[in-house]
Order: sequence, then structure tokens, then C-alpha cells
Amino acid sequence: MATDLSVTTAPAAWSSDGRTFTCTTELVEAPAPGDVVVLEPSPGQQLLAQVRASSPLPGGEGRFGGGGQAVQASGVVLGPLDASGGPTSAPVQPFASAVLRPASAPHLEALQRARGAGLEVGSWHSGDVEVPARLRAGGFNRHTFLCGQSGSGKTYSLGVVLEQLLLHTALRMVVLDPNGDFVRLGQVRPGAPGEASERLAANDIRVLRPEAGGGDPLRLRFRTMPRAAQAAILRLDPMHDRAEYNLFLHLDESYYEKGLGPMVTRLRAGEDDERAMAQRIENLGLLDWEAWAGELTSAAEVVAGGARATVMDLGGFRDPLEPQAVALDVVESLWAQRESRTPTLIVVDEAHNLCAAQPRGPLQTALTERLVQIAAEGRKYGLWLLLSTQRPSKIHPQVLTQCDNLMLMRMNSPGDLAELGAVFGFAPEQMLRSSPFFAQGEALFAGGFVPAPMLARMGARITQEGGSDVAVPLP
Repeated sequence: MATDLSVTTAPAAWSSDGRTFTCTTELVEAPAPGDVVVLEPSPGQQLLAQVRASSPLPGGEGRFGGGGQAVQASGVVLGPLDASGGPTSAPVQPFASAVLRPASAPHLEALQRARGAGLEVGSWHSGDVEVPARLRAGGFNRHTFLCGQSGSGKTYSLGVVLEQLLLHTALRMVVLDPNGDFVRLGQVRPGAPGEASERLAANDIRVLRPEAGGGDPLRLRFRTMPRAAQAAILRLDPMHDRAEYNLFLHLDESYYEKGLGPMVTRLRAGEDDERAMAQRIENLGLLDWEAWAGELTSAAEVVAGGARATVMDLGGFRDPLEPQAVALDVVESLWAQRESRTPTLIVVDEAHNLCAAQPRGPLQTALTERLVQIAAEGRKYGLWLLLSTQRPSKIHPQVLTQCDNLMLMRMNSPGDLAELGAVFGFAPEQMLRSSPFFAQGEALFAGGFVPAPMLARMGARITQEGGSDVAVPLP
């Protein structure tokens, strides 16, 4: 609906469909993308809305009677306000004119309450108003993507989110942690709030590490893995290594039920193909891996045993393929037990290492293919991914496109922001474009786990951060 700007003397808003709105105002009074506003189409009628875009009007200088620049802003109508100040789902009729004013703190609080957002992760700024920023716990039944360049506060912020999920949900968590950043997730920091600290410390949080004798060991069990996963560890290709692969498929389980060592001894005494497989295992150095469980409990068994959260410190193995093998064992186990429909959040930090856009080698390929399947089919079984990385282009596209939640921190690359805009169409473009100017710890949340797209500053951790950068020594 057109508006004659030449006679406009105050901010005006209109809607042709009751779902979106447009307003004109002066630059100094214009709400920014992400700001929540209240629209009043008629006396006694109030609508909550959010600005998603704004731009100067060509030739709009002085259109409001002064020397200022006229701005046109547009956004979405969130719903009519009820007695509590929160939006309802009642339909809204088109309107020709509405008074626009900034939303108050009670409006923002009522919006979050109405949409079931209760996980407090920091502070939400809308115009001059600041309230606690809260996520919807129910929104984590979709896959989530967290992205931010080095130094943006990504790892610290992920810890804030995981703490809130531990405090306010019964989700089982499996954290694939390549840098040891979450190994202290169960250790409360000094000065943390007492009640929250006690509740968090009461959770059964298991931390598994590679080092023998360093607490719970991080191990895998070869004999319980699916044959395809076992073949990936042996780097057997079904076509290139036809004879060996076929022999392996038909091996009796008694060959490897006591481990790879006895298996190699038995294969050495066999025919040519059996001896070739024994040589393969020895040449790959698999007998020297630290990751074999033996008489110990495997990571998959810890998860299946009912631990509330299992943090797997994947760093520290001598062979770089061992972390991939342990992760594959756990992911395969979760998929094999999917019919139990146990709600489980699979957190993959530095996800490009385990879910690469272009996987290299049989192990990474097998792991990526299983994560792709979980991304496509896991939601109906209660298996949900939370992927964290620095660049979206490094993540397999069939996983990235299945994510319905976005948490974006500082990102300078125009190419990466363009890709995020193409994949996450629900994230307002102008809010995405503000990412290069985020301070450390600031984030854009969009998707089903927030009541509306929000720009937030992350709050303080309750537990201690596991890893940190090495500082430059000064004289």
C-alpha cells in the first residue's frame, strides 16, 4: 500500500497482508534490523512485530520536515498482544496505518515466555532495551549449526548452551571434543551461582580421555562394530580389495572376539588372502593403537550405560585415525540403538574434522556418511546434531542443509555469509550481514530454538572452560 511521504509527519506503518509490515521514519528514529516493536493500528489494538530490514529511501532527505534522511523499514508481525503483553496466534487483518513504537522489556519477556523460551544464555538487546536472552529447549529437537571464526567466543558460548541444556532438560549428550575444550564441563567454577552449580554437579557427566590411567579411558571395541565400520578401520575397499574384503565379510566372529592380536596370529597361519590381511593389519600399525578397549569399557558402552553426558576428549592419540575410529564406534552404536528413541544430542565440535565436505580416507568417509544419515533421518528417532565449526563450507552440505537452528558469531568472510544466507533462509539477511562487526561473545540466534531472530551477548559460564589459547610471552 503506497504512502505519500511528502505529507508524512510521523512514523507510519502499514500491512497489506497482516503478516508483514512496512514503515517509514527518520533515520535517527529508525528501528534497526532485529528490533522488536509494537504497532497500534487502532485504539486498543496492539501488535508485536519485528523489524527485519531497513534502507534509506532515495531522495528522502528532508521528507519529515527537517534535514534528516527518510528510511523505510520492513518486518514481520509476530501476533496480537494479549493481556500479559505476549503475542497470540490469532490472525491479523491488513491495516492502512499504525503507530509504531519500540517494544518494552515486559514485551520482550512476554514474547519469550509465550514461545516457551526458558534457557537463559545471555542478554538480548532490542533498541535501548535489554533483557535476558532465552532459548527454547524444545527447539533442540532439530539439528543446530554454530559457526564463528577464531576468536569469536564460539567454544565458550557453546559451553554456555550445553550448561543450560544440562540444567533444564533431560537430554542425553554425547560431546565429540577434539581439543579438550569441554573436559571440565562437570567442574563448577569458583563464584558460580550456588543452586545452579549444585544441580549441574549432580549430573552424571563422564569425561573419557586417551591416556591410560588418566581417569575414564576413551576406547572402542572392534568386535561389536558393524562389518562396514570394521572394514573402514582396516581400509578395505569392497572393489579394489575384492578378495580380502570378501574374506573379511565371511570371517567367523571367533577370529576377532579376543582382539586384533590373536586375529593376526590366526590369519598368519592361513591361506594367501588370510596372510595378506594379517600383513595389512600389521602394516597399518593397528596393533599399536591405544584405542582398543580390551578388558576396559568402551565409549559406546559408557553412553549406552546411561551416562547423562559423555565428553570424549579426542585429542592425544598417537595415530590421527584413532579419534575418527572411536567417534565412528559411538555414532554407529547410537544409530544401531535408534529404535529405543532415547532423546540424544550429539555435539560435534570442530565438526569439519568428523563431518567433512570432502571426506578423506575410508574412516572419515564412513563417519561422514553415518552423520549424513543421522542428519536426514535421526530426528524421528530422537538423535539430534549440534555442529560447531569456523566455516560452513567445510561441513558436508547434506548435513548443513538439514540444520534448522543457526547460532552465528563473528564471521568476516563474505563468501561464508553468502552461503549461510542461502542455506538458512529464515535468518534475516541484514542481521546476518552485521556478523563481521560482532564483538567477542555476541551471536545471532535464528530458527526454531528462539522465539524470534535475536542478537545476543552470551553470559558467563557456570563450569570451567577446558581449553584456552596459548598467550604470547612478554618480557
